[in-house]
Amino acid sequence: MISTKMKKLYEVKACSKMSPEKLAEFRDLRLHRMIRHAYKTTPFYKNLMDQAKVKPADIRTEKDLLKLPPVTKTDIQENYDSIVSSAFKEEDCLVRTTSGSSGKMLRVLWETDSFWNRLAMYYRCLSMIGYSPFKKLLYFLPVPEKSGFTFGLFRQMGLEPKTPFEEIRKHLLSFKPDILAIYPSYALDLSNFLSRDDIKKIGIEAISLNSEMILPHDRADIERKFNCKAYDEYSSVEMGFIASMCRKRKNHVFTDNVILEILDDDGHPVRPGERGEIVLTSLTNYAMPFIRYRIGDYSHFPGNSLCSCGLPFPVIGPIEGRKDDSFTLLGGTKIPAWKIYEAVERPLEEFGMDKLVLTDFYMVQKKQDLADFFYVKGPDFSDSYLTMLHQGLDNLFGHHLKVNVAETDNIDRVKTVKRKYIHREVA
Repeated sequence: MISTKMKKLYEVKACSKMSPEKLAEFRDLRLHRMIRHAYKTTPFYKNLMDQAKVKPADIRTEKDLLKLPPVTKTDIQENYDSIVSSAFKEEDCLVRTTSGSSGKMLRVLWETDSFWNRLAMYYRCLSMIGYSPFKKLLYFLPVPEKSGFTFGLFRQMGLEPKTPFEEIRKHLLSFKPDILAIYPSYALDLSNFLSRDDIKKIGIEAISLNSEMILPHDRADIERKFNCKAYDEYSSVEMGFIASMCRKRKNHVFTDNVILEILDDDGHPVRPGERGEIVLTSLTNYAMPFIRYRIGDYSHFPGNSLCSCGLPFPVIGPIEGRKDDSFTLLGGTKIPAWKIYEAVERPLEEFGMDKLVLTDFYMVQKKQDLADFFYVKGPDFSDSYLTMLHQGLDNLFGHHLKVNVAETDNIDRVKTVKRKYIHREVA
């Protein structure tokens, strides 16, 4: 097991030192291997390629992907059994469910190699902003996982966002992390709780922001309050680590892990500087291939694709994702989106990470004292989830906000804003 971990660390580090030309060759080699694998072991992609009259031999470079149509999260949901590779058994894989700002739920399989690759990629993200052996990392996840990747060097602590701020303050003051990995909205709330003296004693060197779109004024506020630089990291359950920011404040696409296209409304590649939709192809997860996957985010390629930091990975502009709303209650109390997600998703964990209790949800605040929560049942739905959901929402909002919970067969029919999953209609 240790040899597998070391191999992945070595592979990821070696790619970081390749020339851009060598990295492109390596990317295309991985792409062709993934296309052949998907055609041979997944009925969905075989049918997709056959309908497009494309053979695996026709797809050898990034540009060749344009011969295939993009796929959506709905396509993956509806064809799950025919997308999972026949070369892998589900019981031998890790199963995770997408959640958070994606709204629409999806079960994703990772084989062991893909899991270790993701962790190695995470260390790349952190090393790009100053992390190294003997430095300390504190990260926040709904269910903190021990990576098993420390080798006695990487000192880490994982905390749940639901942990009371006073307890988090004690951990910060005793552990004194060098790097903090955190959601942007949560970082803002935490910075308002900690005193200037607390922050000075903790001595955080850099902050890695993840899982949410970060607005410029929010980043400036986080940096001012924590007295350090904050950097973006772009990842997903489906793809692993897609891109990350270096200390020159440039977002680098990890082309040894994914191919990232940016397309216009007609599905054509955009020109440098033009905004478009991100479409992703995984190069490392063979258990459940994602080929030309529309993830729902937007960005652009700048004119200069390289950065003076020396990394060979191409540069991408800021990621524009789904920026969910906070709810405002009577009296002006604000409930941030991450707390609402906690109330919705915490009960899902009781059923296990491999269970798909819901396939989609949407929550909209109609008035200051009224909201609607719509959900679509998944194959593992249980009425006990609704009991736990009501309890979580009651604990969060109390008597200040009534939430009507209703089932629907299609969230798009009830959404008032297409790209948001938590939306406030009141001023």
